[in-house]
Amino acid sequence: MKPDRKKLKELRLLKAHLQQGKAASSSLPADTFASRILLARLENEIQKFETKKDKPLKSKKRSKGSSFITILRLFLLDLPMTGLFAFAMLTVLIHQYYMKYISPTIDAANWIDNDQERLLHEFTYYSRECDESDVTTSSLDTIVLDPSRHTAKDAVENLMHHGMTYFPSLLDKNVSSALRTHIMKRNQELTSDEFIPLDTPRGRWSFGIHATEDPSVSDALEQLASNELLENALTKILGGDASVAEITAITVAPGAQAQGWHSDVKQLGNSVKYAQTFTHSYSLFIPLQDVSASMGATELCPGTHYCADEDLWDVCVNRGFQAAGDGPDELWNTGDGLMMNQKMWHRGAEYRARNGMHRVVFIVTFISKPDFGRDSRQLSHGTYFHIHPHMYGFTFKDLKNAHVTMSWPFAPLRSLGIWKPPTANWGWDFVSSTTTRIANDQNGYQVGDLYGFVEDHSIGQMIPEWLHGPITESGGWQLYFKETTKNFTIFSVALYALVFCVMLGLVLLADFIQNFEASRTKTFMKRSLFFNSIVLLICYKAALIVEESQFAKSVNNKTIFFRPFLEKPKGSLYKFDAKKQVQFLNTEMMGMETSLPRLTTIPEKTDILLGNRFDNFNIGYYINFLNYHPANMKWRSMIDVQSKLYHSYKGLPTFFREQLQMNVESFAEQSGRMLTQNYFGEWVIMNADEVQSMVQKGLLFGIDSVGATLDKTIAVLESNARHGILFRQKQSIQLQSLSYLKRLRIALGIIPKQNEKKSIKDDTKQENYLKLVGSNVMSDLPNSQEKLARSMRKISPNTITNAIQVGDVRMSNYRGSGYYLPGKIIHKEYENYGIIEFFLGEGEYAHGGGERSGVYLPATKPFRGVQEGDEIAVFNRKCPKCSIEFEYGTVLRCYPDLTCDVTYGEKNMMENLHKDDFGIKL
Repeated sequence: MKPDRKKLKELRLLKAHLQQGKAASSSLPADTFASRILLARLENEIQKFETKKDKPLKSKKRSKGSSFITILRLFLLDLPMTGLFAFAMLTVLIHQYYMKYISPTIDAANWIDNDQERLLHEFTYYSRECDESDVTTSSLDTIVLDPSRHTAKDAVENLMHHGMTYFPSLLDKNVSSALRTHIMKRNQELTSDEFIPLDTPRGRWSFGIHATEDPSVSDALEQLASNELLENALTKILGGDASVAEITAITVAPGAQAQGWHSDVKQLGNSVKYAQTFTHSYSLFIPLQDVSASMGATELCPGTHYCADEDLWDVCVNRGFQAAGDGPDELWNTGDGLMMNQKMWHRGAEYRARNGMHRVVFIVTFISKPDFGRDSRQLSHGTYFHIHPHMYGFTFKDLKNAHVTMSWPFAPLRSLGIWKPPTANWGWDFVSSTTTRIANDQNGYQVGDLYGFVEDHSIGQMIPEWLHGPITESGGWQLYFKETTKNFTIFSVALYALVFCVMLGLVLLADFIQNFEASRTKTFMKRSLFFNSIVLLICYKAALIVEESQFAKSVNNKTIFFRPFLEKPKGSLYKFDAKKQVQFLNTEMMGMETSLPRLTTIPEKTDILLGNRFDNFNIGYYINFLNYHPANMKWRSMIDVQSKLYHSYKGLPTFFREQLQMNVESFAEQSGRMLTQNYFGEWVIMNADEVQSMVQKGLLFGIDSVGATLDKTIAVLESNARHGILFRQKQSIQLQSLSYLKRLRIALGIIPKQNEKKSIKDDTKQENYLKLVGSNVMSDLPNSQEKLARSMRKISPNTITNAIQVGDVRMSNYRGSGYYLPGKIIHKEYENYGIIEFFLGEGEYAHGGGERSGVYLPATKPFRGVQEGDEIAVFNRKCPKCSIEFEYGTVLRCYPDLTCDVTYGEKNMMENLHKDDFGIKL
């Protein structure tokens, strides 16, 4: 017999003996109580041994009961506790994610709090001021595309030159009608959270549309994505697979008043002035019914996408026109798409008809997809995208199968930046979009909007008051999110700790009652550890996924929204003498060879701008931005013709080519100045040798040849080597790269060897190179001496200087001071006299300039922009009604924002003085 069985038998015998003794005994109550205790202990020991024997019937019954208890414990204890722990860990992760990634991103994207030095240093163009002459067309016919004969290049040419283009038949009538019906229905059901406010809101509705809220929406998006011309145009202007930034509709009722003229992108942060800091974006407007002029079609002011003015109302109210045309029979047809640069000025016109149908326009907006750590750009200021919360993060290719890819649960995961299909691209998700808007105090994310969110928004109302973070003017949303996520973390962790301690106490009490024989505490701890470990593993995996994302890497590497150019030294460069400036350029700017610093100036529309700050493939077709500057368009048109003429002179005496080159140089001189950019983005005047070199290169390569394309590619590589984020800490690699690229330019004949002046008498190498790369610049050449002579006469200097006419801008002596201000001739009084309107509209002393009559026009001088070293007269007015006085001084340095640093009076110095606040001595 086994020991356990023997002991069990002995215990049973002892139990029976005690029971018999108890029945026969007449002992005292104390003895009876002691015997009861002993019997209880014996029964407990016997039960333990009987359990070890594992009787089949009893085991089966315990198994059923145990399973039920296990399931009950799982749903009533384990899962609730695990859920509470998961919530606590989620709040910890969100707070850590905010502190580690979101807050640094907001700081990096902050533009409005930067100092003036950075604002000036990141200029790519200049603060161009526009007038009515800058409006590029007066009819929609100029920009209408014909898919049978036009290509994406034509669409992009329209977008770059006019700021808009027109795609016919993007949506068919059935899809348009179904979508319109759905939008009209939704307008009646909008909640306060969904409704998006508009300028002149009475009679206007707008809301963000979900791609799958109705089949008509996904059908419309898929039909758009199937249009090859549209897709190719977006690829060319923005780069492949553009990000979808907005899906919305605007409905206008009869009687709605006209909106104010406006640009969707604001004056401070936009791609006109800062092409490598801010994105350029394009909105596609598609009417869902025929629109006539009386229905208030969108009014357009083409060409103003190149303007930096804060107000162009007067220009656009005189030159703007409706998309539907002005005639009673002209229509903006159902399903036709008008795409425009969001920087172009426009407005919703007045709905004059009283009994017409509501005007519904479907709108989709596109921008370049983000490339964090490699592309420095953020969203432009003022881009108040009307988009459903679940529609962030998608791209053009996602529209091709919108009813699947943009449906639940893929849509919210994509919008929050959590997950996308492996083959898809990230668009601008909710997190990346929101951070840039918070950073720059943009629409929807100002302090007033934060109060509205907390008090009125459904999400804000769901949060208990004691969990909300503080709301302050200085901290704004950034501080609110930081403290709110922190409060949630503290609360959730404390709640879990409290519940865990309570449950642990109850389990300990139960174990204590049973003398810890059931080991419930140990089991509870094991199960808690098991389930919590699963949660921790999931959190760890999620953290790893985030850590490996391009967004997180760019934040950790401090390359998120990095500054696109090497930083300028603190303080104005003019404080250095000429020798120190050259030393700085040579040592700090990677050893680039330079002569003494060239004179800085403020560019004008008449100047030919040959800048280098658009040399970046990340900015899409904006790499060619300067090609559409007014003087550059004339320059390129002339070079296109004269380059072909230049090559037709091959074999003739070099005199012909030399004369042609002289004529082109004369054209450039008479048209304006030829400017380039220094290392700090300031525009500088090119010297005679540089102008000659640019003319020779233009004549040799033309404008669209393979040679010109290769020259541009090398320029991009040089810019990347000079400013690229990967090169900034590796100066030796920078120098080697720049040296190699320079040797490549010399080898290809793009620039002459050092200390060797380029001559057109010996251009054999360049000619051979053109043959090598297969340039077609020899095509379409004049085929007779008469045509050659006619072509040369076209650019003869004698034909450039015309008689002074009304509308010309001239430099005129201001009030006999001997100092000249620019002004426009607005009227000729008689033969050589006229009225001039001086340009004093933007300066501090604008009042008192105005018009001057009786000006002797031959005494005026050709217009010229202010430049470094000019002797000037600074206007000074001691009181608002006092007359203007003059203080004489000198321009020290000029900047792209139309200001200069000047010294005047007795050693007085003023920084950032507007050009209209002083006159020039000529």
